[in-house]
Amino acid sequence: MKCQKILLALVFALSLGLGNVFAQADAAASSEAVGPRVPVFLGAALGFGSGTGVGTERGLGLRQIEPMIGAWYPGYGFIRVGYGMFDFEEDTGDGEDYKVEHSDFDVELGLHLLGILYATGNYSRAKELSDLGDVSWNEWGAGFGSIVHMFAKTLLFAEVSYRWVLDHYDPFLDKNVSGSRLQFNIGFVAYVF
Repeated sequence: MKCQKILLALVFALSLGLGNVFAQADAAASSEAVGPRVPVFLGAALGFGSGTGVGTERGLGLRQIEPMIGAWYPGYGFIRVGYGMFDFEEDTGDGEDYKVEHSDFDVELGLHLLGILYATGNYSRAKELSDLGDVSWNEWGAGFGSIVHMFAKTLLFAEVSYRWVLDHYDPFLDKNVSGSRLQFNIGFVAYVF
């Protein structure tokens, strides 16, 4: 819990500190660039967070690599759909390690509040497959982020969200678990047209 609070404080401080830089870059890009004609984009993000299924404490670190597609009107809002993947090993305590294949199907909506700053809401369907057992669960989340325009049809984004992990069975603990976690995403968007 202490690590989550520290991570949240660092991300918040970073977003406030970079806000001025982002605003200057946004103003420069908007004055030079024509911008996209159609808001359809392709992109990807790296997701860092505090654990995956909440049932065991897996520490902080990379949690997913997520290609995505969607529509984004800078200054107004967006919808994104992505499929994130990440594999890791889990120690069951009996001396054996099991490879776990983790995946997330994510749908995210965003609404720009103050220029480059936006609020997000998301739904994720997560799955973990292993020899010990398979498990899937739902997550709901809310957060905020910011963008930086790069070139005429490309932008970078950074966001942090709080995720509510709904009740599910964890085969490693042999019981039902639920809880919450933090996730920090860094990614890029390239407009198709």
